[in-house]
Amino acid sequence: MAKILITAYGTAGDVLPYTALGQALQIRSHQVCMAIPTQSHALASGLLVTSTGHEDITPETVQKSALLWDQWSISPEELATRKELPGSNNWFDPVKGIDYLLEAAQGADLIVCNPQQELFAAVVAEMLDISLVRAVVTPLLLYQPNNWWRISQWLRQSGNTTYDPYHVLRLQSGLRDLNAWKQYWQYDRLLFATSPHLYPSPPYCLPGNQTGFWFYDSPQWNDWQPDQKLSQFMTADMKPIVLTFSSQPVRQAREFIEVHVRAALKLGRRILIQGGWSGLNESLLPNDIDRHQVMFAGFLPQDWLFAQAAAVITHGGIGTIARALRQGCPLLLEPHTYEQCFNAQRVLSWEVGVAMHPKQLTVEGLARVLEKKVLSDKYRHKACEISNYIQTEQGLHSACQSIESWLPHESCAALLK
Repeated sequence: MAKILITAYGTAGDVLPYTALGQALQIRSHQVCMAIPTQSHALASGLLVTSTGHEDITPETVQKSALLWDQWSISPEELATRKELPGSNNWFDPVKGIDYLLEAAQGADLIVCNPQQELFAAVVAEMLDISLVRAVVTPLLLYQPNNWWRISQWLRQSGNTTYDPYHVLRLQSGLRDLNAWKQYWQYDRLLFATSPHLYPSPPYCLPGNQTGFWFYDSPQWNDWQPDQKLSQFMTADMKPIVLTFSSQPVRQAREFIEVHVRAALKLGRRILIQGGWSGLNESLLPNDIDRHQVMFAGFLPQDWLFAQAAAVITHGGIGTIARALRQGCPLLLEPHTYEQCFNAQRVLSWEVGVAMHPKQLTVEGLARVLEKKVLSDKYRHKACEISNYIQTEQGLHSACQSIESWLPHESCAALLK
């Protein structure tokens, strides 16, 4: 048995795959501690949890800074407002980030971190001389050239260390050896938690380290059943459309709901709308809309929900995309950020869905794209084809095997007894 610290920061969608990894490792008899935002503690069932030391990202903070989640903002007024908003770096407290991880990592054999925590995890790993594994579930963060590690390399090679956040943090933590850090950023100790059938492995990620998606499945979902009203809504006549934007903030919520509801009804389809972090609700519906054709819902197990859906309309987070495709459900993406645009491009290339500009939606245009493409047999067939690939993958099992192979020899020996 080994002690493993897993640390992840972000919204629930960022954290849940790492919680799933922690639960899988615990089933394999490892002692797992999760350093995650406090709002995700309740979802880490059966695991030891602690905080990251950073400010939580909540629906309230996201709504206040909604422009930061909208890369389409181009008007002078919006750009001026964005400059006044606190950036994501304001949610990080370097001192607390190190202190919390340092305490949680005492006695650990290995640290697994997501990209948002890799600065702090790498410093702690170096301070305690333990192994570090970087795990990426958001594809763009692995493909883009500007992650912390590469920035640090470039800044050190250029001799400009003043704005190098990683090495500044190292020095503040008492780490003076300028070269010791390199062993904690090894390419082979990198997990890419996406399907190799959908995302090609980057050249610096070894093929064996691409595991497949990590799906979080709460034990409470095993016996979950929809109530009668929800069951009848989802199974009557034609399958409904599902609109879900999760933690993506929705600006102009009333207009957002109206265009999607009217497009669905134009096609004779019912639509279920998940409230998400924007709190979308029935009070935002126009008065002339038939309430029997629209349902608002809070949290629902997405595997069940997407299995009943004709199509999923979403912002383009990788978690929602992976869940929809696991159920063979085609997609319509309305991306707001660079990451979501990247995912939208992949969805287009797989021919399992389409993407539309979220600022240029009309009822007629949305209805036409849904009818002619997303709801067609071609897109459903392709989504079911990809579902077959995903269903056969064992992402968490592969990740656990890789992590166990990187444990210190003493821990590995204990596993073999």
